[in-house]
Amino acid sequence: NIFGDIPINLELRLSVEDSPNSAGIVIDAIRCCKLALDRNEGGVLYSPSAYFTKHPPIQYTDDQAYRLTEEFINGTIDIAKPLLKEKVRSNEREINN
Repeated sequence: NIFGDIPINLELRLSVEDSPNSAGIVIDAIRCCKLALDRNEGGVLYSPSAYFTKHPPIQYTDDQAYRLTEEFINGTIDIAKPLLKEKVRSNEREINN
C-alpha cells in the first residue's frame, strides 16, 4: 500500500541492445591494450580482463576487478599474476588430495 493506501502491482522490463552499450567498454579495453604495448608487456592482461569481459581467466568480484584495473592503469604491479599462480597451486592441491 504505497499510493493512496491501495495495493499496487508494478512490473518493469528493461530491454536494451548490447552492442551500442558495450562500445565504451570495448574502447576502454583497447586503451588498456595500448597501455600494455607502451609498457612492453605481453600476454594476458588479467586485471583488465577481469573487469571488461564476461568470462575472464580469473573471476573476481566487481569491486576487486575495478581496483585491479585501476592499479593496472596507474602502472602498479598487476597482482593478478601472482594470484593466478596461487590459484593454480590450490587447484593442483585439490586434485592431488
